[in-house]
Amino acid sequence: RSQYCGPSITLLPQIITMKLLLSLALVSGACAFTAPNTAVRQSVALSQTLGSGGMADTRDPEASNNEDPRKSISAAPSFEEYLKQRAGGSSSAEIAAAPAAAAPVAAAPAAAAPAGGAGGDLTSTLGSLEGPGQVWGDLGIAQGKEENDLKGYENFGKFAAALASTGVAAEIAGAGPFTIFAPTDPALESYELLRGPLTAEIIKQHIVPGLISQADIPTADLTSLGGTPLVYRYAVRKHFVNDAIIGEKTFGPYSDYPMDVACSNGVIHSVGLCFGFY
Repeated sequence: RSQYCGPSITLLPQIITMKLLLSLALVSGACAFTAPNTAVRQSVALSQTLGSGGMADTRDPEASNNEDPRKSISAAPSFEEYLKQRAGGSSSAEIAAAPAAAAPVAAAPAAAAPAGGAGGDLTSTLGSLEGPGQVWGDLGIAQGKEENDLKGYENFGKFAAALASTGVAAEIAGAGPFTIFAPTDPALESYELLRGPLTAEIIKQHIVPGLISQADIPTADLTSLGGTPLVYRYAVRKHFVNDAIIGEKTFGPYSDYPMDVACSNGVIHSVGLCFGFY
C-alpha cells in the first residue's frame, strides 16, 4: 500500500521558481497602482506664510520684496490703496499733499478740494468741486488707451442742480452748519435710470445737520435733514453709510473721493452711491 509523501525532489526547483515568478508579478502589479513619490510629497501650504488677511501667501517673497513696507500688499489697508502706492510710489496722503509728483494730470485733483471749499458755501462749492479721477480700465483697450490712463473726473454738477431744482438749496443757504454726503454724477445717473427722478426727499437724505468730520462719522448722529436716520457700519476694513463707502479710493495715481471739504456753512464728503438705493 503506497502513501503520498509530498512532491518529488526533482519537482522542487520548478515549484520554487514558479513561486518566485508569482511573487514578482504581484509586487509589480501593486507598484502600478501606487502614486509615485507618495512618501516624499508635502503640502505646499506648510512652507507658506499667512498674510494679514489670514490667507496663504503664495507670492514669491523675493519678487515682492520692497524697502518701503507700504508697497507690500499685505500691509496696505485695501487693494486699491496697494495699487495706488505701487503706481504712484507713495501713499494716498502723500499724493494728496504733492500731486505733481504722481503724474502730470494728477496735479489738479488734490488742489481742487481746497480751492472749491475756500470761503464758498456748500451749494457753490459743489458746482465747482472736482471729484475722483477714474481710469479707463479694460474698456480703454478698444480705444487705444492704457488701462491706467485717466478717463475723466466724476463731479457733482447733477447734485448741485438737484439742490436748486428741488428747493433744498434754500434750506441750507443759512449759516448751518450742515454735512453733505455728495453723490457723484454717475451715482445719480444710475439712480435716475433704475429708480426714477430725484426728489427733495432723496436729496435731503444726503444732508445731515451739524458739522461732522470724516473721523467723527462712526459715532455721530446721522439723522438726515429729512428726518431719516442714516445707517453706519464698518465691514471689510471700510466705513459705510447707507452702503456707500466713506473715503473711497480710486485705482491709479489720480485723486480719490474728496473728503472733509470745508465750506463757509458746513463740510462735504463725496460718495459713489445714491442713498436712495438703501
